[in-house]
Amino acid sequence: MRPFPAGDTGDIVVGWLTKLVAVFAVVGVLVFDGASLGVAELGVTDQAAAASRAASAELVTGGTPQDAYDAARASIDVGSGHVDLPVAGFVIAADRTVTLTVQRSVPTLVLHRVPGSDSWLTVSATSTHRTG
Repeated sequence: MRPFPAGDTGDIVVGWLTKLVAVFAVVGVLVFDGASLGVAELGVTDQAAAASRAASAELVTGGTPQDAYDAARASIDVGSGHVDLPVAGFVIAADRTVTLTVQRSVPTLVLHRVPGSDSWLTVSATSTHRTG
């Protein structure tokens, strides 16, 4: 018994299967990039909170504002290349409340190649922590 009727080579099935695989690949890449954006948004919020706590703790122990900034940078692992703590986003108020903004660039598979996407592929979070 033959798997296909006489003269049928299965071209329709192969063509349909190829299209299906291509659609799944495109959807998979878009889902991955979207998930990467979501994870980065959550991660930068946690990093900002940790950095403000670290800076505040440094001030409590008698550290200088530079020591507090250095402690905040160390707590968010700026050396990884995706995270930044701009000096302009680091403020110590007169009552020793630390407010800082952490920025993170989002690694993606495809979206970073879209012209003009730099603005929405950089997420940021601001955190405030008051010393004891």
